[in-house]
Amino acid sequence: MGRPVISIVIPTFNSANYLVESLDSVLGQKYPSMEILVIDDGSTDNTLTVLEPYRDRVKYFKQPNWGGPSRPRNVGIQNATGEFIAFFDSDDVMLPGKLSRSAAVLIENPDIDFVFTNFQGVDESGHVVRKDYLADYRNFRADLETREPEALGTMSGSKTFTHLISANFIGTSSVLCRKSVFDKVGLMDETLLNADDVNMWGRIAHAGYRFAFLDAVLHSYRMRSGGVTGRLERRYPSILKSIAQKLSLDLSSTDRILLENKHHRLQLGYARALREAGQYAKSRKVYNRALRGKATWPGFRGLIGCLLSQLMNRQNTSSNDSDKPE
Repeated sequence: MGRPVISIVIPTFNSANYLVESLDSVLGQKYPSMEILVIDDGSTDNTLTVLEPYRDRVKYFKQPNWGGPSRPRNVGIQNATGEFIAFFDSDDVMLPGKLSRSAAVLIENPDIDFVFTNFQGVDESGHVVRKDYLADYRNFRADLETREPEALGTMSGSKTFTHLISANFIGTSSVLCRKSVFDKVGLMDETLLNADDVNMWGRIAHAGYRFAFLDAVLHSYRMRSGGVTGRLERRYPSILKSIAQKLSLDLSSTDRILLENKHHRLQLGYARALREAGQYAKSRKVYNRALRGKATWPGFRGLIGCLLSQLMNRQNTSSNDSDKPE
């Protein structure tokens, strides 16, 4: 009996410098039944040229730039023919045994629908900077139920959902999931330009699917630097929207309190970042929104600080203008 086909979904955008290493690491896996789907999100570099030698080994899809990985991932899911789906970022590198060891978990455990693994962090040049990326993520481990083989633990969807509120311990490129899961929970939320992956993990967990963690380092995660604009305009709004969506679900009182507190903290973090970037009007709006939801001293202090910063900026601008020669 043949092994189930794994569909590896690889969204890419201007990552030609890393794509060869990433694809070679996938093609070098010993798993016998797989298809590779590369979804090009409107790249403007030489991605197409780099992919030319691989055209008979990958399925290539090109689309206008969406601005985030959610739509490319959905294109991959919709065109996948495999029983299992693996997500993989185009600048990451698979380590030996990644697919076969992950697939074995799903094949040998019919009650498990989602498996993720440990991984290491590398810099832009490929040098290892974090040998065990999840070493400090300890809370979720307390609820893992040990199974054979050694280093495999499983956890119910409800417990996974609760732990994901505190931190995302699931690396996207570590995931292998039954395709049938998406028939129930749907596709990635394309309105999220960031955090679409952790949003999906939460939806799968809330739907009651069982998760498994294979504590083995099986891929290298490329830790690339990002700009301030990206963090402000992509990360915070998307995460806040994702949390707001979760708050609309049927939740336990504990999960609801945890989510409300996290939502408030992130609103304050977003408002502070906007203030530091000199976007005072936006900062005030976010502070006021946070305070309407929950009146806290850090919120009031932040709002006052924003008003003072804006006033000082106006005074400095006015002073500089008055020093200009007529």
